[in-house]
Amino acid sequence: MKKFFILTAILTFAMLFQSCLVSRCKRPQIVGYVYDSISRQPIANCDVGENKTGANGYFELKELRYSQLTFLGFEAPLLMVNEAITKEGYEKKFIALFNPHGGGHKRGAKHDADTIFLKKTPMPEIK
Repeated sequence: MKKFFILTAILTFAMLFQSCLVSRCKRPQIVGYVYDSISRQPIANCDVGENKTGANGYFELKELRYSQLTFLGFEAPLLMVNEAITKEGYEKKFIALFNPHGGGHKRGAKHDADTIFLKKTPMPEIK
């Protein structure tokens, strides 16, 4: 009985020490430009996620991370990002990212959204 208790204690401690606290990627750093689809000019003060574009249409969303207690051998969680791009007078667009193992990205992960073109909303007809 004593051997069973010791063996159980050893196995329990072995399982506990296999777990570790890891840093997971919630959203990689996202950078890019927002332009008007007709004039091809940059759109300033456009809302992209929690930030706004500059005078040259450039935006940068910081990388977001979280800590997770996990066990050795477990897969990284999937990564789904959906950031809205809005500006009054323009149609709403989204930056959508999906990676089945993206939560395992190393610190400093970056996504280049390149150039995003927004269309102006059509003017309502006046009768």
